[in-house]
Amino acid sequence: MKSSRFIFPFASVAAILLGASAFADDAVVNTSDKSFLQNAYEDGLAEVKAGELGQGKSANADVKAFADHIVADHTKANIELKTLSDSKKVAVSESPSLVAQAKGKLLDAKSGEGFDKAFADAMVSDHKKAIEAFEKAASEGSDADVKAFAAKTLPTLKMHLSMAEELQNKVGK
Repeated sequence: MKSSRFIFPFASVAAILLGASAFADDAVVNTSDKSFLQNAYEDGLAEVKAGELGQGKSANADVKAFADHIVADHTKANIELKTLSDSKKVAVSESPSLVAQAKGKLLDAKSGEGFDKAFADAMVSDHKKAIEAFEKAASEGSDADVKAFAAKTLPTLKMHLSMAEELQNKVGK
């Protein structure tokens, strides 16, 4: 019985040390990088949903073509981002944020030229915000993989912004 008294405290110390080690392993990226991964993934999901709305709701060939780019490019980026998040042990949501979902419902309620204009406006606004977040992650991120992903994705986001601004000019501001 006396020996179990001595083993028990050592077992507790070992459990504490193992637990601390497990927590350290979970903290693969810092809070800022984790937040970037989570937000970028949610925003990417929202972009795909908006693009799918553009594909289905618009009769405008320019809107449909742009929506095709958005769906294809953001789906590809989301797959890469999910793989990166998983490798960094960062859990990401499987759906857009509640705010993005609400914006999507407002967009879905529109039709015709009103939809096309709102879609183009949303794409310009969303991509400006995305570029800002990705530039910050690329320059200020702590994790090399997160920084590399952000830097690699920036040219596509900038191309999307340029295309969205052209679309905005075509469908009216």
